[in-house]
Amino acid sequence: MDADGFYRRILPSSLISFSSPEGRQIFAEALANGGMEGYFAIAEQFHTQSEPAFCGLGTLVVILNALAIDPGRIWKGLWRWYSEEFLDCCQQLSLIKQQGITFDELVCLARCNGAKAESYRYEQSTLENFRKAVIKTTASPQGLHMVVSYSRQVLGQTGDGHFSPIGGYHPRRDLVLILDVARFKYPPHWVSLSLLWDAVRPIDETTGKCRGYVLLSKSDISSQTFYHVAVDRYQWAAIAPYFTDVLPTMLAQEQPNSLLSMVDVILRHLPSQFTYLINTTVDDVPTESQQIWHNLSQEILSHPLLAALQKILFTQNWQETTVAGQWLLREQNLAQFLTLLLLSCPKELYKTLNSELLYQIYQMRDLEKLPPLMRQEVAKLREQMSALQELLSVSS
Repeated sequence: MDADGFYRRILPSSLISFSSPEGRQIFAEALANGGMEGYFAIAEQFHTQSEPAFCGLGTLVVILNALAIDPGRIWKGLWRWYSEEFLDCCQQLSLIKQQGITFDELVCLARCNGAKAESYRYEQSTLENFRKAVIKTTASPQGLHMVVSYSRQVLGQTGDGHFSPIGGYHPRRDLVLILDVARFKYPPHWVSLSLLWDAVRPIDETTGKCRGYVLLSKSDISSQTFYHVAVDRYQWAAIAPYFTDVLPTMLAQEQPNSLLSMVDVILRHLPSQFTYLINTTVDDVPTESQQIWHNLSQEILSHPLLAALQKILFTQNWQETTVAGQWLLREQNLAQFLTLLLLSCPKELYKTLNSELLYQIYQMRDLEKLPPLMRQEVAKLREQMSALQELLSVSS
């Protein structure tokens, strides 16, 4: 490599630069034929990935902001806005900086940050279905976008695995607009749809699987939430067995016959890792959301599960001798945290309970029976945990 580095690459002759005379003509024709409807929302938010290995994160930042998803966390100053440092819930940023992210990790990150994700690997789709998906997303004026994971080598470019958003489609010439987030390397460009499909096929050496494409839209869950899962895939791998194996085994052995005794068993066997499972943004709640936060707290305080937790937690024995009690010394909202945890965690935790208690718990966990603000919080936490669990299962 030249000691002075590189300034961009020459675009292969099989690709057409977006800003070239031909590229502009294709844009005008595609716009007239309805193939650029999704372009403008992406163009408003388009940016260059901030690290060489951040193509997946850079692509997601563009799409999440284009979908107008509120991250619920302060970016800088007073502003809530998605930037790459927020996308750390499925993989550690330090590792992403070194090796990028996989297809499944991108899907996990999208789901954890308020997007619906329909993912298709090469072997799960066809050229015609890929074309239909491209047409659907590029004809949608807002609310639906496509991300493609592909091999640069097939397009005649340097490097290999890459993520970028799809910005448009020219039906007569069957051309797709790739809005390359590595703008320091290649400009946005038009590529034959069939060639791009061929570029999805190569095996990713990291996963041993083909690449694919993802359709992203805004989740039905409100973005105005105050709690979020704060662990990555490795931390989740250590925590998940407590939901599916350890705690169910303890409940089977002790056979609690009431809500209070069930809570007692669970709390006695909670590991210290649970202290960082869920974070709250209460300290960063903006003035206009303070009343919503207060109303949420009141809903949680009125829930019968919290009452059972408080009966156990607020005793001297628990405060002095248990892990949960030690949390109480530094976590003033512990009972609220644990209430949301037990309502949001995988339902497998309760699988060994007797039928009467199991019915009682499932009634409490029924989203339709929860107050509106709690319903939003629990729904989002469940989605984040589900995304992590699915990532764990496909990676194992």
